[in-house]
Parts: sequence; structure tokens; C-alpha cells
Amino acid sequence: MKKVIQAAVVAALLTSLSAFAHHPAEAIIDADTWLMIDQNLQDADSPHLDLEFNTMGSAS
Repeated sequence: MKKVIQAAVVAALLTSLSAFAHHPAEAIIDADTWLMIDQNLQDADSPHLDLEFNTMGSAS
């Protein structure tokens, strides 16, 4: 029975990974705030500007 529960937990984690890729603030922060964040990153010459979030969670 313990192995069944462990397998169910692992299966639930694997099937819910796409939910973790969605940023929780994406839908509640207005566009002006995102523009300000982008401008601050550009002004600081941040390495975060090179990150590509379209492939989050994929093994590439």
C-alpha cells in the first residue's frame, strides 16, 4: 500500500509541473509595472534579460 501511495504522489507531481511554470503574478500585475521592470533590468544590464521562459520545464 505504501508503494501505491508513493507512486500516486510521484504521478501527481509529474502531471502538475506545468502549473509551476506559470508565474502567479502574471495575471494580476498591470502592463506598466512589467514595462518598469523591463526598463530597470535594461538599465542594470542584467543577465536575466537573456533568459527564455518559453521553454520552462522542457529538457533542452
